[in-house]
Amino acid sequence: MKKIVFLLAAASITLGATAQSQQPTEQMKREFRQTIQKRDISKRHLESNIPLSTTAPSTKSATKALPEDRVWFPGEWEEVKAITVTPYYSYEPASNQGPGYWMADPVVSGYAQYYNYGTGNGWQERGGGPYRATMDTASDFGKVFFYLMDGIQLGGAEAWVRVEHPTDTARVIRTLTRMGLRHNNVRFIIGAGNSFWYRDCGPIAFYYGDQDSVAMLDFTYYPGRALDDSLPSLIHQQYNIPNYQTLIEWEGGNCLVDGAGMVLSSDAIYENNTDGYGQITWDGHNVNTINYSHVPVLSRTQVKQALHDLLGQRATYILPAYQYDGGTGHVDLYADAYDENGFVFSVMPDTYSSWVDYLTGQKNIDSLCSYKSLFNRNYYTMATLPFPSKDNGGNYSSQSEYNRNYTRTYSNHTFVNNVILQPCFSRVVNGQPSADWDRANIEAVAAAYPGYTIYPVDVREFDGSGGAIHCVTKQIPADSPIRILHKNIHGAMTAGLENNDLPVSAIITNASGIAHAEVMFRVNGGEWQTLNLTANGNRWYGNFPFAGMSNVDSVDYYISATSNNGKTITKPMTASQGGYYNFSFGTDAIVDSSWFDYDTTPMPMENITFTFGNSWATEDNNAPRPIGIDKVENAEQNFGQFYPNPAADQANLNINLGDGGNYTVSIIDLSGRTVHTSSLQTAGQIVYTINTSRLASGIYHVVFQNGDTRVSRKLIVK
Repeated sequence: MKKIVFLLAAASITLGATAQSQQPTEQMKREFRQTIQKRDISKRHLESNIPLSTTAPSTKSATKALPEDRVWFPGEWEEVKAITVTPYYSYEPASNQGPGYWMADPVVSGYAQYYNYGTGNGWQERGGGPYRATMDTASDFGKVFFYLMDGIQLGGAEAWVRVEHPTDTARVIRTLTRMGLRHNNVRFIIGAGNSFWYRDCGPIAFYYGDQDSVAMLDFTYYPGRALDDSLPSLIHQQYNIPNYQTLIEWEGGNCLVDGAGMVLSSDAIYENNTDGYGQITWDGHNVNTINYSHVPVLSRTQVKQALHDLLGQRATYILPAYQYDGGTGHVDLYADAYDENGFVFSVMPDTYSSWVDYLTGQKNIDSLCSYKSLFNRNYYTMATLPFPSKDNGGNYSSQSEYNRNYTRTYSNHTFVNNVILQPCFSRVVNGQPSADWDRANIEAVAAAYPGYTIYPVDVREFDGSGGAIHCVTKQIPADSPIRILHKNIHGAMTAGLENNDLPVSAIITNASGIAHAEVMFRVNGGEWQTLNLTANGNRWYGNFPFAGMSNVDSVDYYISATSNNGKTITKPMTASQGGYYNFSFGTDAIVDSSWFDYDTTPMPMENITFTFGNSWATEDNNAPRPIGIDKVENAEQNFGQFYPNPAADQANLNINLGDGGNYTVSIIDLSGRTVHTSSLQTAGQIVYTINTSRLASGIYHVVFQNGDTRVSRKLIVK
């Protein structure tokens, strides 16, 4: 790294405080989240003062052919390059509304419904008008989103952070830095929003074509959250990822895929499509033109056919929804696809056997394990997760209490490559939950997902709002993926089979082709050995060389593949951290094909990928719009903070100017006087140093300017 004596970040604008008589307390804001901003607002449009249009929405574009070949939706356990998330914003009326406590709920960009807090009756709607957005960086709830940004980066992915204004980007980086969290792999999506439930409104990304190109499928989000519904379009416009839109109303939390043409949802999707309400629209000028668009009413058959044509051409399953899960009926509150072979479930203890959802859960698990995977064997239960308790470790008094005040689950987590962003329900100390019962449960979660790094986040502030970590994050899959589909060998088999060479195989693909693939295995915990696989098209084969071996009791193994473009990945992805497959032999074991099947031949690729149905979606033709996003991203990602700070003799700043930059540097004191100017013209990684011994003690702002880009860094001189 070069060293230059004398960095860059986006300019920061701090919004002034709204001239309100009283600011809502944290408890009031929590009630606002649990009512107005709760996860499920599927019926609010029926009670809204906003009218329903009498005409159907204009077609966004003429229906055109969607991607035609090799369409596949990756499982959440597969490699990702980014996770979308937003910091929490507190929305308030733009001007003083008089005495009392006020908050706002955005409807469209620039216009919000106003709410006033009345004693005894909570938040009540009181008209509407312009609003202001203030990023929450201090409350326990607001900090959750910054911990998620940190965990996303820990998993080797980019945190794609939606912010209201370009100037908010600097505040995100400053907050991450202040909290001692990672901040070097953050990119930004600029645009207005309604809330923070990005699993539900975000894109369902997929691969298509011979080059495994990434595109997005954009379902209609709850009517009433038009700004959040536009998130996929923002990503399309700012990152140039193709986006395909559909009027089917569906949420990402009610979508579970196996990465091989199966989609699972709950029957909550049916009810959401039984009225003619679509998303809110307006002309962008006159608030009197704000209305709900009119969309076709769909039958159950039509809804299921749409899911089949768009996601689940190998298999589409719709199961009964939970009734006491905060209102959403979403599958992500109790089921998680571990890989293409099976699931991990949250199971209610028998203590709650009288609950309606206890029985629903048992039946749904039985149903899922009766369905066939792509390998034509039943999915199976990889593991079960414990059920969270109340703060004191005790039981809930009723399912109504749980539904109204808690809706806790350990299943509502997010995979980020080899990391799991994991909900917990006590204060996190040194990376572990502080409550004994919570810590024991997180240890059980870790055992269910061997090899994964568990990143616990205390989400008690989400209690009563209907979701947690999985609900506020959304994956963007990796570029040029190496895809490994494998019929894993697991469980126990009758002794004697260990004296035979047992077959192992997988489908392995990459756009550049696969250079080589191998199985790494060890017997009885001994040294790792290599079994090279042989290709037959996309199928790779081999045999465990057990013939002639003695005392083979257990076998650990994983698959490793390297593409022609030099990329290597393992299956499971966490193999290097202990997350490998295992099977064993025993004299008392029973050969059961649902637990062990040494015929590992996979299905042909053409049985797994499919062609989009053109009847249900159109292409988003809103042209990608450059908004200076690269300037913002480079400013935030490529420049650090002064160190040491305060400084006595000199202060240093790490910077990466890539191909080069030309900046004017100004040091400005608190009176606004420029005490020094210079220029910075260089490229690559540097350390920028200021000789602070020549400056008087005090606070300075060091400003870097290059054209329209203006960046300020605070420096304290002792």
